Amino acid sequence: MTRRFAPHELRPHTALDGIWDFAYLGDVDTDQVVLDSIAFDDLMAVPGCFDATPAYAGRRGLAAYRTRVRVEAGRQRLVFDGVQHWCRVFWNGEPIREHAGGFTRFWAETEAEAGEAEITILVDNRFGERAPLHMEHFDWYAYGGIARSVELHRLGEAWIDGLAIATESVAERRVRVRVDYAANAAAPLPLVIECDGRIVLEEQVDLAESGSVERTVELPWAAPWSPSDPALSTLSVRLGGDDMRERFGIRDVRTENGRITVNGEPVTLLGVNRHEAHPQFGHTQPEALVVADVQQLRDLGCNFVRGSHYPLDPLFLDLCDEAGILVWCESIGWQYPVEHLTDPAFIDAQLAHIDEMVAASRNHPSIILWGILNECPSWSEEGHPVYARLLGRLRELDPTRPVTYASVNAHDDKCFDLVDVVSANTYPGWYFGGVEDIPGELDRIAAHVDALGHADKPLIISEIGAGAVPGHVDQLGSLWTESYQSDLLDTVIGHLLGGQDRISGLAIWVLGDFRTTEQRDFLLRRPRGVNDKGLIDEYRRPKQAFRTVRQHFRRNG
Repeated sequence: MTRRFAPHELRPHTALDGIWDFAYLGDVDTDQVVLDSIAFDDLMAVPGCFDATPAYAGRRGLAAYRTRVRVEAGRQRLVFDGVQHWCRVFWNGEPIREHAGGFTRFWAETEAEAGEAEITILVDNRFGERAPLHMEHFDWYAYGGIARSVELHRLGEAWIDGLAIATESVAERRVRVRVDYAANAAAPLPLVIECDGRIVLEEQVDLAESGSVERTVELPWAAPWSPSDPALSTLSVRLGGDDMRERFGIRDVRTENGRITVNGEPVTLLGVNRHEAHPQFGHTQPEALVVADVQQLRDLGCNFVRGSHYPLDPLFLDLCDEAGILVWCESIGWQYPVEHLTDPAFIDAQLAHIDEMVAASRNHPSIILWGILNECPSWSEEGHPVYARLLGRLRELDPTRPVTYASVNAHDDKCFDLVDVVSANTYPGWYFGGVEDIPGELDRIAAHVDALGHADKPLIISEIGAGAVPGHVDQLGSLWTESYQSDLLDTVIGHLLGGQDRISGLAIWVLGDFRTTEQRDFLLRRPRGVNDKGLIDEYRRPKQAFRTVRQHFRRNG
């Protein structure tokens, strides 16, 4: 797993990224598959999305991946950073874990004898009951496969499952560290906490078979993290013979007087939404692509990016930490129908997905907002208790960050009372009205939110934009031309930065073009089968609007 720091120094672990044996099984009953009968007649890159490759482009069905690895005797943990959409994990032919959801880290464990082990993963990218969070109508193509990295860890008598580092005081450089652990048996073990090469705590702790140890430490040498000075520290915890390392930043995020503040300083968020998609790689993010995307965000003058509409790749978050780019990280979702929000199985799946999202990403200082359920029925009476439950789970897991969601219709929304930050998606000049109507619509949204009694909450325009077919121009500057998109965004940003002072955040839809669903009604509204509202096309080539936005953002950054 490519990271900008080493998560382990003591724990034995092996990267399993590479070329695996592969078989596409198609539209078959997963429970009827006999592993020994699978003919692995092809190869596939891991990480990678099989339905983005030439041989399997656009196919939906079951696929099988296989690799072999030599192991020492003991407890083995396979760590997956993301598999789309559903998978079943086998170790030497025995099932050891199932997982649904995509875009989040999970693991599968087993006890193994020394020798060569065969690892087989059945991966299903079909829509249905096995993957309740993925739906065919989503306005992006839901690629399938082992889309993110895989590692094999060997665990000892006691091991660390996670670290949570939370700032208690920026002024006093004080952080709270929680160590989640498990052990084969209750026993006392030495605990050592080290930060930036300095031991800050050393003691003996009595462990149960599972639990948590919390300690507060002061780091007087550490500089605070901020967008203008993204200072980072690395904290290492050793528990017996195991260890875990996390990188973090000391910083405080709050909402005050209608603004988001970082370390007490109000920030104006200027940025974009970003999908993790590429025509050749699907949801997989090669290192060069991630670096290039961050370079283009910096070139634009962005200080903010919203992950759309699922948890983000760990390496991308590492780079945002380093660049001082503020991040909205949200759970998967796009216009779920009301009946989904009242389905207990769906709610349980969302809760599990949120748990995994926060566990994987909570130590990134760049993340300043947690989000849920993009453009879902927050306008419905049935939606309110569901939003309350999911937002409540986020606050329970991480009370240090504000929570939000992107409303599809701010004028009818019934859940703004539940959030710390109000966020509205709106498309004046595109789906309704003309460019000249944009200032009035933005002002109406702000006035409506304030009239509901939320004038003290920050207000973000979480999506706004227009489509532009790359290279398309005409004398009229009509819809779908690059010039129309450029003019529309020029009006949006000009008003937000010069015509009002209530809205303090903007996430343009979207950084890059991306493939949409195969549903015919969408394809008929998406030239080239692509959502082409990007400032750059799907191959990262800038459109006219890129330069327009860059001029505004750099002038006001």
